[in-house]
Amino acid sequence: MRFKKFGWLILNWLPLLGLLTLVISVSNRWNWVHTYDRYLQKIIHGWQSPGLTPLVKIYTQLGNAKPFIFISIVILGMLLWRGYDRLAAFFLANVVLGNAINHLIKLWIQRPRPHFRLITIGGYSFPSGHSVAAMLLFGSLIFITTQTVRSPKWRISWILTCIILMLLLGLSRVYLNVHYPSDVTAGLLLGLVILQTTHWIFYRKKESQHA
Repeated sequence: MRFKKFGWLILNWLPLLGLLTLVISVSNRWNWVHTYDRYLQKIIHGWQSPGLTPLVKIYTQLGNAKPFIFISIVILGMLLWRGYDRLAAFFLANVVLGNAINHLIKLWIQRPRPHFRLITIGGYSFPSGHSVAAMLLFGSLIFITTQTVRSPKWRISWILTCIILMLLLGLSRVYLNVHYPSDVTAGLLLGLVILQTTHWIFYRKKESQHA
């Protein structure tokens, strides 16, 4: 039992440790980050083609501010309409915290974006805001699914779909060369840390208080 609890403790802290490692490594320009980025860039940029690039440009807009806000409002409205007030608060907290913390880290690190980008975009590179948004949006939907969908078949199908869409959004940023792979990795980890934190605040903490 103690070993099991210790294992879960490690898993819970791994995303935060990974994020801190990347923040420290990128801010100090450690060589392993450059090696990591170049290796994955070579693979992902090898997928670039005249037929695929326009599709990636369209899909990556899902993480842009206006589409993301619109989708978030729709999800929030549906949750409130169905009477899932705690899930709505959980989702809203994720969106607000994700945007705020991502913005602060960008201003702190101030990492320039890669050159030769396939789309026009400004701002700093680390971490990837689209990747944070992807993790928070689809990660929240995964948790909402576990709480609201009864059918195991539909639950598993929707969870797998969310995971694929989340990863594709992160990959699109490297494909279009607007982010380094380490930006995307940090964005996903940041989103996961926020999800863990809000889940603890809205669910596990309240459950322990009522125990």
